[in-house]
Amino acid sequence: MKKDGKIFYGWWILLASIMIMTFLYAPIANLVSLFIKPVTEDLKMERADFMNYYTIMALASMVAAPLAGRLMKRIPIRIYLTTFTLFGAISYIGFSFSSTAWQFYLFAIPMGAALAGAAMIPVSVLITNWFVEKRGLALGIALAGTGLGGAILSPITSWLITDFGWRTAYLTIGIIIIVAIIPFTLFIVTLTPESKGLLPLGAKDIPTNENAHKPISGVSQKRTFLSLSFWCFCLAILVAGIVINGLIINMVPYLTDLGASPQHAALLLSLGSIMVIGGKLLIGKLYDSLGLFITITIICIGSFAALFFMMHGNLLIPGILFTIGMGIGGTAVTVTPAYLTGALFGEKDYGAKYGIVAIFTSLGAAITPIVSGAIYSINQSYDLLIYVLLGLTVAEIILFTVAIKTKPKADEELTVETTTITNEGGI
Repeated sequence: MKKDGKIFYGWWILLASIMIMTFLYAPIANLVSLFIKPVTEDLKMERADFMNYYTIMALASMVAAPLAGRLMKRIPIRIYLTTFTLFGAISYIGFSFSSTAWQFYLFAIPMGAALAGAAMIPVSVLITNWFVEKRGLALGIALAGTGLGGAILSPITSWLITDFGWRTAYLTIGIIIIVAIIPFTLFIVTLTPESKGLLPLGAKDIPTNENAHKPISGVSQKRTFLSLSFWCFCLAILVAGIVINGLIINMVPYLTDLGASPQHAALLLSLGSIMVIGGKLLIGKLYDSLGLFITITIICIGSFAALFFMMHGNLLIPGILFTIGMGIGGTAVTVTPAYLTGALFGEKDYGAKYGIVAIFTSLGAAITPIVSGAIYSINQSYDLLIYVLLGLTVAEIILFTVAIKTKPKADEELTVETTTITNEGGI
């Protein structure tokens, strides 16, 4: 961890990433349910009308994701990251002053931009740039901030809403985003180790005048976008997003329909946040030690187990097993997109590639309420939805497998093969 008596600077990058996921990503993704009832009752607003802001936010995130990957190359990272973080703070502060649905829709746009531009894209890019060794573990630790944020901010937000009102809670979250994250984006974050005269953790090459500007390895952006592997990977992320978000959105009503008490559902929700932290740390480590296919298989088994045990989630033991499966399966839309983008297609043009992958992550979140609502309306039961999600889990593992098995060769490997063939032909 130390070199020449100094702590490797990448650990500071990791800490900054944890802060971003804890205090920016987690409020956007994990706290929405706490505001639905107080906001809609106070403003005499239909819940469906209010929740439309979440779809708008996800769509804004889809638009921002590919742009973010490009902007990171053109704008100094500290200016870029501070600006997008402020978008998130502004959205929460704007919510605190909103009184109509269209005002929530308006401030959902910078919220979506912040989700992609300050959290999803840059955290993955930073960890990929700074870590070769222990990359999976570092991603797992950074992204575990979402569970940590849910565990920390959920009780605080609930208390603020109860004692001071939902407007104060929104305003407080906006202030927390500024205070907790902006010092890191302004004074700590550096895009690449090379800009500080360092190498990524685990890198073997020693910088010299000849290789100081050596091209980053991997598959070019053009070849990546033309490969079967990339689009199977994107579809796998989309399907996984429907499965995981379908579980999260419908968990409480499904359990109460089974006869579980609100207290039992709340207990599983809290336990689930803890399992998310453990799942991300575990899967990050497994990617480093067991490889892609075995780890992906474990993740999909986790999703399948979560759906199976959810069918009996009103009972204590199956309910606990459900949260364990969720903690593992949920990494299909958190750790996996970031890690596999680098593992399958390399560090070259990583931001642009991951920007496209992030579109499918956001798309899964955006269409899940529509898909699950339509399936539920067929017979006013969640049973059919659970079976559909089980089927999608099978499709998920097939798509991930194809993506891994058809992984394109790196540009450098193609160059070596071409050179060898040419030399052999000349002999």
